[in-house]
Amino acid sequence: MLHKLIPLIILPFILVSCTTPSVERPTLPTEDFLIIAHRGASAYAPAHTIPAYELADHMGADYIELDLHMTQDKKLVALHDGDIVVNGVKHSVASLTHEDLQAFSPGAIFNAQNPTRSSPAYEDLRVPTLEEVLQHFEDEVNYYIEIKSPARTPGMEEALVQQLREHDLIDRSDDHPKVIIQSFDADSLHKVFELEPSIPLIALYGKKTASISDREISRLKTYASGVGVDAQLVTAKLIERLHEADLHIHPFVVNEADALRDMMEMGANGVFTDNPDIGVEVRESFEDEN
Repeated sequence: MLHKLIPLIILPFILVSCTTPSVERPTLPTEDFLIIAHRGASAYAPAHTIPAYELADHMGADYIELDLHMTQDKKLVALHDGDIVVNGVKHSVASLTHEDLQAFSPGAIFNAQNPTRSSPAYEDLRVPTLEEVLQHFEDEVNYYIEIKSPARTPGMEEALVQQLREHDLIDRSDDHPKVIIQSFDADSLHKVFELEPSIPLIALYGKKTASISDREISRLKTYASGVGVDAQLVTAKLIERLHEADLHIHPFVVNEADALRDMMEMGANGVFTDNPDIGVEVRESFEDEN
Protein backbone atom coordinates (compact mmCIF):
# COMPACT_ATOMS: atom_id res chain seq x y z
CA MET A 1 0.00 0.00 0.00
CA LEU A 2 2.85 2.41 0.80
CA HIS A 3 4.00 2.65 -2.81
CA LYS A 4 0.48 3.73 -3.84
CA LEU A 5 0.52 6.56 -1.31
CA ILE A 6 3.89 7.98 -2.35
CA PRO A 7 2.56 9.90 -5.37
CA LEU A 8 -0.09 11.50 -3.17
CA ILE A 9 2.51 12.52 -0.62
CA ILE A 10 4.99 13.85 -3.18
CA LEU A 11 2.50 15.68 -5.38
CA PRO A 12 1.75 18.60 -2.99
CA PHE A 13 5.49 19.08 -2.50
CA ILE A 14 6.03 19.25 -6.24
CA LEU A 15 3.20 21.73 -6.69
CA VAL A 16 4.49 24.00 -3.93
CA SER A 17 8.12 23.84 -4.98
CA CYS A 18 7.33 24.61 -8.64
CA THR A 19 5.10 27.56 -7.88
CA THR A 20 6.76 30.99 -8.04
CA PRO A 21 5.13 34.12 -6.67
CA SER A 22 3.87 36.53 -9.32
CA VAL A 23 5.26 40.05 -9.46
CA GLU A 24 2.64 42.75 -9.08
CA ARG A 25 2.56 45.59 -11.58
CA PRO A 26 2.94 49.07 -10.08
CA THR A 27 -0.08 51.32 -9.81
CA LEU A 28 -0.39 54.93 -10.95
CA PRO A 29 -1.77 57.73 -8.75
CA THR A 30 -5.49 58.24 -9.26
CA GLU A 31 -5.86 61.73 -7.82
CA ASP A 32 -4.36 63.80 -10.62
CA PHE A 33 -5.16 64.24 -14.30
CA LEU A 34 -1.71 64.12 -15.89
CA ILE A 35 -0.53 66.66 -18.45
CA ILE A 36 2.11 64.87 -20.52
CA ALA A 37 4.17 67.17 -22.73
CA HIS A 38 4.21 65.38 -26.08
CA ARG A 39 7.84 65.58 -27.30
CA GLY A 40 8.18 68.50 -24.89
CA ALA A 41 6.25 71.70 -25.55
CA SER A 42 6.49 70.80 -29.20
CA ALA A 43 3.95 73.36 -30.41
CA TYR A 44 6.34 76.11 -29.31
CA ALA A 45 9.87 74.72 -29.70
CA PRO A 46 11.65 72.00 -31.69
CA ALA A 47 10.40 68.59 -30.57
CA HIS A 48 12.67 66.46 -28.40
CA THR A 49 15.15 69.20 -27.64
CA ILE A 50 16.26 70.60 -24.30
CA PRO A 51 14.45 73.94 -24.91
CA ALA A 52 11.17 72.09 -25.63
CA TYR A 53 11.53 70.05 -22.44
CA GLU A 54 12.47 73.13 -20.39
CA LEU A 55 9.48 75.03 -21.70
CA ALA A 56 7.14 72.12 -20.91
CA ASP A 57 8.43 72.05 -17.34
CA HIS A 58 8.02 75.82 -17.05
CA MET A 59 4.43 75.52 -18.29
CA GLY A 60 3.62 73.05 -15.51
CA ALA A 61 3.55 69.73 -17.34
CA ASP A 62 3.57 66.69 -15.07
CA TYR A 63 5.75 64.67 -17.47
CA ILE A 64 8.00 65.34 -20.42
CA GLU A 65 7.78 62.70 -23.14
CA LEU A 66 10.91 61.27 -24.76
CA ASP A 67 10.83 59.03 -27.83
CA LEU A 68 13.98 56.92 -27.79
CA HIS A 69 15.89 55.27 -30.62
CA MET A 70 19.27 53.59 -30.43
CA THR A 71 22.05 54.53 -32.81
CA GLN A 72 24.51 52.19 -34.46
CA ASP A 73 27.04 52.95 -31.71
CA LYS A 74 24.47 52.13 -28.99
CA LYS A 75 23.55 55.66 -27.94
CA LEU A 76 19.95 56.21 -26.82
CA VAL A 77 18.75 59.41 -28.50
CA ALA A 78 15.56 61.46 -28.17
CA LEU A 79 13.94 61.58 -31.60
CA HIS A 80 10.53 60.61 -32.93
CA ASP A 81 11.15 59.32 -36.44
CA GLY A 82 13.06 56.11 -37.00
CA ASP A 83 14.05 57.24 -40.50
CA ILE A 84 15.45 60.71 -41.10
CA VAL A 85 17.07 62.66 -43.92
CA VAL A 86 20.72 63.56 -43.33
CA ASN A 87 22.61 65.50 -46.00
CA GLY A 88 19.84 64.80 -48.48
CA VAL A 89 19.83 61.01 -47.96
CA LYS A 90 17.28 59.01 -45.96
CA HIS A 91 18.74 56.80 -43.23
CA SER A 92 17.41 54.76 -40.34
CA VAL A 93 18.57 56.11 -37.01
CA ALA A 94 19.76 52.58 -36.20
CA SER A 95 22.22 52.77 -39.13
CA LEU A 96 23.74 56.08 -38.00
CA THR A 97 26.27 56.83 -35.30
CA HIS A 98 25.72 59.60 -32.78
CA GLU A 99 28.31 61.62 -34.65
CA ASP A 100 26.39 61.12 -37.90
CA LEU A 101 23.32 62.59 -36.20
CA GLN A 102 25.10 65.89 -35.66
CA ALA A 103 24.33 66.71 -39.29
CA PHE A 104 20.59 66.56 -38.52
CA SER A 105 18.97 69.81 -37.33
CA PRO A 106 15.59 69.50 -35.58
CA GLY A 107 15.63 73.29 -35.19
CA ALA A 108 15.89 73.91 -38.91
CA ILE A 109 12.88 71.66 -39.50
CA PHE A 110 10.87 73.42 -36.79
CA ASN A 111 11.71 76.87 -38.16
CA ALA A 112 10.63 75.88 -41.66
CA GLN A 113 7.32 74.46 -40.41
CA ASN A 114 6.60 77.18 -37.83
CA PRO A 115 7.71 80.54 -39.23
CA THR A 116 5.84 82.55 -36.58
CA ARG A 117 7.63 80.70 -33.76
CA SER A 118 10.99 80.21 -35.43
CA SER A 119 14.24 81.35 -33.87
CA PRO A 120 17.80 81.56 -35.23
CA ALA A 121 18.95 79.98 -31.97
CA TYR A 122 17.11 76.78 -32.87
CA GLU A 123 19.37 76.22 -35.87
CA ASP A 124 22.18 75.12 -33.55
CA LEU A 125 20.12 72.51 -31.72
CA ARG A 126 21.00 68.86 -32.23
CA VAL A 127 19.40 65.55 -31.25
CA PRO A 128 20.11 65.02 -27.54
CA THR A 129 21.10 61.69 -26.04
CA LEU A 130 19.10 60.31 -23.15
CA GLU A 131 22.18 60.83 -20.99
CA GLU A 132 22.28 64.53 -21.88
CA VAL A 133 18.61 64.95 -20.97
CA LEU A 134 19.01 63.10 -17.68
CA GLN A 135 22.13 65.08 -16.77
CA HIS A 136 20.34 68.34 -17.56
CA PHE A 137 17.19 67.69 -15.52
CA GLU A 138 18.17 64.89 -13.11
CA ASP A 139 15.15 64.34 -10.81
CA GLU A 140 13.70 67.83 -11.27
CA VAL A 141 11.16 66.54 -13.82
CA ASN A 142 9.22 63.35 -14.47
CA TYR A 143 9.99 61.32 -17.59
CA TYR A 144 7.50 59.53 -19.83
CA ILE A 145 9.69 57.48 -22.16
CA GLU A 146 8.71 55.63 -25.32
CA ILE A 147 10.86 52.77 -26.61
CA LYS A 148 10.81 53.10 -30.40
CA SER A 149 11.67 50.36 -32.91
CA PRO A 150 13.27 47.99 -30.37
CA ALA A 151 13.47 45.16 -32.92
CA ARG A 152 15.94 47.22 -34.95
CA THR A 153 18.39 47.58 -32.08
CA PRO A 154 18.33 44.76 -29.52
CA GLY A 155 19.43 45.76 -26.05
CA MET A 156 17.51 49.03 -25.79
CA GLU A 157 15.63 47.92 -22.70
CA GLU A 158 18.77 46.94 -20.80
CA ALA A 159 20.54 50.17 -21.75
CA LEU A 160 17.55 52.29 -20.75
CA VAL A 161 17.01 50.64 -17.37
CA GLN A 162 20.73 50.84 -16.62
CA GLN A 163 20.82 54.60 -17.25
CA LEU A 164 17.71 55.17 -15.15
CA ARG A 165 19.31 53.25 -12.29
CA GLU A 166 22.53 55.25 -12.58
CA HIS A 167 20.52 58.45 -12.18
CA ASP A 168 18.49 57.06 -9.26
CA LEU A 169 15.17 57.55 -11.05
CA ILE A 170 13.42 54.27 -10.29
CA ASP A 171 12.04 52.48 -7.24
CA ARG A 172 11.50 55.76 -5.38
CA SER A 173 8.75 57.05 -3.10
CA ASP A 174 7.71 60.21 -4.98
CA ASP A 175 4.06 61.25 -5.30
CA HIS A 176 4.31 60.45 -9.01
CA PRO A 177 6.66 57.84 -10.50
CA LYS A 178 9.76 59.59 -11.81
CA VAL A 179 9.64 57.40 -14.90
CA ILE A 180 6.86 55.80 -16.94
CA ILE A 181 7.78 53.67 -19.96
CA GLN A 182 5.56 53.15 -22.98
CA SER A 183 5.78 51.27 -26.27
CA PHE A 184 3.73 49.83 -29.10
CA ASP A 185 5.91 46.73 -28.76
CA ALA A 186 4.50 44.38 -26.10
CA ASP A 187 7.62 42.21 -26.11
CA SER A 188 9.73 45.24 -25.27
CA LEU A 189 7.47 46.15 -22.35
CA HIS A 190 7.68 42.58 -21.05
CA LYS A 191 11.48 42.84 -21.11
CA VAL A 192 11.36 46.01 -19.06
CA PHE A 193 8.96 44.36 -16.61
CA GLU A 194 11.41 41.49 -16.15
CA LEU A 195 14.35 43.87 -15.71
CA GLU A 196 12.66 46.35 -13.38
CA PRO A 197 9.06 45.58 -12.35
CA SER A 198 8.79 48.80 -10.31
CA ILE A 199 8.50 50.96 -13.46
CA PRO A 200 4.90 51.63 -14.57
CA LEU A 201 4.36 50.48 -18.17
CA ILE A 202 1.95 51.84 -20.75
CA ALA A 203 0.89 49.80 -23.80
CA LEU A 204 0.23 51.97 -26.86
CA TYR A 205 -2.57 51.58 -29.39
CA GLY A 206 -2.77 53.65 -32.57
CA LYS A 207 -5.38 54.45 -35.19
CA LYS A 208 -5.09 50.99 -36.76
CA THR A 209 -6.43 49.38 -33.60
CA ALA A 210 -10.05 48.38 -34.18
CA SER A 211 -10.74 47.83 -30.49
CA ILE A 212 -9.15 46.60 -27.27
CA SER A 213 -10.74 43.23 -26.52
CA ASP A 214 -11.50 41.80 -23.09
CA ARG A 215 -8.84 39.16 -23.73
CA GLU A 216 -6.30 41.91 -24.46
CA ILE A 217 -7.27 43.73 -21.29
CA SER A 218 -6.75 40.52 -19.31
CA ARG A 219 -3.24 40.23 -20.77
CA LEU A 220 -2.47 43.85 -19.99
CA LYS A 221 -3.38 43.34 -16.34
CA THR A 222 -0.43 40.97 -15.94
CA TYR A 223 2.24 43.62 -16.59
CA ALA A 224 0.91 47.07 -17.60
CA SER A 225 -0.34 49.94 -15.47
CA GLY A 226 -2.29 51.52 -18.30
CA VAL A 227 -2.66 52.25 -21.99
CA GLY A 228 -1.99 55.13 -24.33
CA VAL A 229 -4.67 55.31 -27.01
CA ASP A 230 -5.15 57.46 -30.08
CA ALA A 231 -7.69 60.06 -29.01
CA GLN A 232 -9.98 59.20 -31.93
CA LEU A 233 -10.55 55.74 -30.44
CA VAL A 234 -11.42 56.92 -26.95
CA THR A 235 -14.97 56.53 -25.67
CA ALA A 236 -16.50 56.69 -22.23
CA LYS A 237 -17.24 52.97 -22.48
CA LEU A 238 -13.58 52.14 -23.23
CA ILE A 239 -12.45 54.22 -20.27
CA GLU A 240 -14.95 52.43 -18.03
CA ARG A 241 -13.75 48.98 -19.16
CA LEU A 242 -10.12 49.89 -18.56
CA HIS A 243 -10.83 51.36 -15.14
CA GLU A 244 -12.70 48.19 -14.15
CA ALA A 245 -9.43 46.36 -14.85
CA ASP A 246 -7.47 48.95 -12.80
CA LEU A 247 -5.79 50.27 -15.95
CA HIS A 248 -5.23 53.96 -16.58
CA ILE A 249 -5.74 55.60 -19.97
CA HIS A 250 -3.73 58.48 -21.45
CA PRO A 251 -5.12 59.51 -24.88
CA PHE A 252 -2.86 61.10 -27.51
CA VAL A 253 -2.51 63.73 -28.94
CA VAL A 254 -5.03 66.23 -27.55
CA ASN A 255 -4.32 69.90 -28.25
CA GLU A 256 -7.61 71.81 -28.32
CA ALA A 257 -9.16 73.08 -25.11
CA ASP A 258 -12.58 71.59 -25.82
CA ALA A 259 -11.10 68.18 -26.60
CA LEU A 260 -9.00 68.30 -23.44
CA ARG A 261 -12.09 69.04 -21.40
CA ASP A 262 -13.96 66.18 -23.08
CA MET A 263 -11.23 63.75 -22.01
CA MET A 264 -11.46 64.96 -18.44
CA GLU A 265 -15.24 64.67 -18.41
CA MET A 266 -15.09 61.11 -19.78
CA GLY A 267 -12.72 60.09 -17.00
CA ALA A 268 -9.36 59.74 -18.75
CA ASN A 269 -6.37 59.83 -16.41
CA GLY A 270 -4.26 62.24 -18.45
CA VAL A 271 -3.41 63.31 -21.99
CA PHE A 272 -0.46 63.78 -24.26
CA THR A 273 -0.47 67.30 -25.64
CA ASP A 274 1.78 69.56 -27.71
CA ASN A 275 0.35 72.47 -25.72
CA PRO A 276 1.00 71.76 -22.04
CA ASP A 277 0.10 75.33 -21.13
CA ILE A 278 -3.42 74.86 -22.50
CA GLY A 279 -3.67 71.48 -20.78
CA VAL A 280 -2.73 72.96 -17.41
CA GLU A 281 -5.16 75.86 -17.88
CA VAL A 282 -8.07 73.58 -18.80
CA ARG A 283 -7.31 71.24 -15.90
CA GLU A 284 -7.31 74.12 -13.42
CA SER A 285 -10.62 75.41 -14.78
CA PHE A 286 -12.15 71.92 -14.69
CA GLU A 287 -11.03 71.34 -11.12
CA ASP A 288 -12.39 74.70 -10.00
CA GLU A 289 -15.79 73.81 -11.47
CA ASN A 290 -15.84 70.35 -9.92
